Amino acid sequence: MKNLLLFLFFLLFLLTPTYAQIPWGEYSQSYNEGIYEDPSKVDLILAIRKENNSFWVTHETSKHFTLLSKDSAFLKDRPLAKVIVRTTFDTAQAHFFLHGVTPANAHNYQYRLSEYPGNRILLPWKPISEFTDSVLIKESTLPKMAYLGGYKTQLGKTLIIDVRQENTHHIVATSLISWESIRPQIAEVYTSANFDIFLRKLQYPWMSKATDTSLSLSDKIVLPYKNANLILVLQANIYDKSQIQYEVIRDGSVFTPWQVNGYDNSFVWIKDYPPGMYQIHIRYTAQPEHTTSYQFEVTPVWYQSTWFRVCVGIFSFAFWGAVASLVLYFRQKQRIQQELSNKTKVQLELKAIYAQLNPHFVFNALGSIQGLINKQDVQGANEYLSDFARLLRESLQNSNKDTISLYEEVQMLETYLKLEKLRFGFSYQINVQKEINLYETSIPSLLLQPLVENAVKHGVSSLYAQGIIEIDVSKQDDSMVIMLQDNGKGFVPEQSPTGYGLKLTKERISLLNKLNKEQPIDLSIHANTGTGTSITLTFYQWFL
Repeated sequence: MKNLLLFLFFLLFLLTPTYAQIPWGEYSQSYNEGIYEDPSKVDLILAIRKENNSFWVTHETSKHFTLLSKDSAFLKDRPLAKVIVRTTFDTAQAHFFLHGVTPANAHNYQYRLSEYPGNRILLPWKPISEFTDSVLIKESTLPKMAYLGGYKTQLGKTLIIDVRQENTHHIVATSLISWESIRPQIAEVYTSANFDIFLRKLQYPWMSKATDTSLSLSDKIVLPYKNANLILVLQANIYDKSQIQYEVIRDGSVFTPWQVNGYDNSFVWIKDYPPGMYQIHIRYTAQPEHTTSYQFEVTPVWYQSTWFRVCVGIFSFAFWGAVASLVLYFRQKQRIQQELSNKTKVQLELKAIYAQLNPHFVFNALGSIQGLINKQDVQGANEYLSDFARLLRESLQNSNKDTISLYEEVQMLETYLKLEKLRFGFSYQINVQKEINLYETSIPSLLLQPLVENAVKHGVSSLYAQGIIEIDVSKQDDSMVIMLQDNGKGFVPEQSPTGYGLKLTKERISLLNKLNKEQPIDLSIHANTGTGTSITLTFYQWFL
């Protein structure tokens, strides 16, 4: 049983991983001279991650070191020449080792940790209890020594570790580590124009600055569209591309999101960017909250420029505008020609109807004269012929006119009704509202004549002296209304005797409405058997 337990303990020992307090090769060590030559020399060794070495070129010291170097209370117990000082920048811990102290003499020493500014004690004086293990001894090639631990504080603070002799309280070693804020600093800018200089300096870093032709660090540079390279050289000693990140903004939008740098060196190299306004943001991975911005512009090729696009836009607009105008012009011309053709056709049809109305009127007039002769009324026939000749002359004068004045139309109706009154003896009356100017108001010529003839022939001719015809011309808003009434026997329009007067008038009104759609004419007939006939002509918008 005892042998089994020993075997298990041995196996457990073999399976237990062995590792150093820190991976010694990944850290940079700071110490005073002589520790490698004298294994017994008691002194501090400060270890921080190697990535921090990259920024010592700009932040090798701290203002805290300067203040403490002038602080008499700090210098009272500490020899300034032996104080180890270092700056660091990431959030990793700084580790402290005490060379020359082994388990055999560790009881003679104590250490303390404090923070500056404020002189706050983080660890009061305490004895040494931990030492380097075999892995770290092998990696460092240093003998076993005391390990005081790894510590960190916030940016802008400094840690102070002191080591003293336990019996005399005399401080024998001191180390200061300060966490400093950093942001990338652009030292040089190169483009395709001086790309050869950049490559030469990359190959020969010691090349004289007298040959440097990098661009001035202005707020913004303007690059031609042919430029294929922009190199921003940082003031740092970067050796790992993961230490730098950058983002590119183009015309206000993210063009390249945050990404790790493409080169294990202290520059950011961007290539072949299209025209636009750019802003590049650069940061160190150690402190991503601190960024540096640089603006530049890549001008477009001439056919990508704003003025060219404006010109193309204006030309395109003018071209398509001209095409559209030509299309509209030809369509309008075609439409006008069609309308003119239609109007000509309508006018010809109107003239044809007018030509039919004149014989119709002459036929009715001759019938009236024949009636007077048959009654052996020679004097009446002579008067009728005289007035008929005047009426026929007025009709012929107006035959070439589309419209005549309302006065002329009323005079012709007056003459016609006077002639027919000689034959049939009826009475008539023509009333024109005072607001209507007879001389300035126009009306289609011979439009009322056939309607009045119907009123005489089919209305009052059989009533003789008891017959009454009344014509009223009035204004209603912007329209002119003419009402023709008789007290004849009346008729049903659908069953009216065949005659050309009413038919030709309806056709004429239909054609007139096609010619002048803005001022249509409406004809309505109210023919009640036994009570006479009422015809209303409405001329819409006639006074506009």
